[in-house]
Amino acid sequence: MRRLKLTLFALVSLLLCSCSAYKKVPYLQGSEYLDMANVKTPLYDAHIMPKDLLTISVSCSEPEAALPFNLVVPASQTGINSTNLVSQPTLQNYLVNNQGEIVFPVLGTLKVGGMTTQETSELIVGKLERYLKERPIVTVRLVNYKISVIGEVSRPGVYTVNNEQVNVFEAVAMAGDLTI
Repeated sequence: MRRLKLTLFALVSLLLCSCSAYKKVPYLQGSEYLDMANVKTPLYDAHIMPKDLLTISVSCSEPEAALPFNLVVPASQTGINSTNLVSQPTLQNYLVNNQGEIVFPVLGTLKVGGMTTQETSELIVGKLERYLKERPIVTVRLVNYKISVIGEVSRPGVYTVNNEQVNVFEAVAMAGDLTI
């Protein structure tokens, strides 16, 4: 009988101890050995690939001159007291086809596959200089920049990133942190 009580006590103690919260999750194991001050990592520029969506904005000091180069999505107004008021027009997205090309107003088909957004911007600026009196400002952004988070996280999946740059900690935070 005494042995049964001792075994039962040991089992209950073990169960209660195993339910304690794990407060220190080791994100970086062995981080005391890392010397991050001397690590120089070059910034990564994403390359445009087929099926990417781009927004391209052309602007200059005369907005009327840049108007033919900016495809604007028409805002739908349903009535006089519409709640869908848009303060800034929404730009049309350009889908990169399987050959890495987009169709840009006035300029026609442009090969942008494999280029960075900065290289694409410079390409469009070079082609627009013959149509405009001044050098325009062209902004190219990837709309559908996505990352995949897999493994021991709360919500693994595919996440859209707005700024084309994310680190591991931000990706883990998007996925709801590590599971214990």
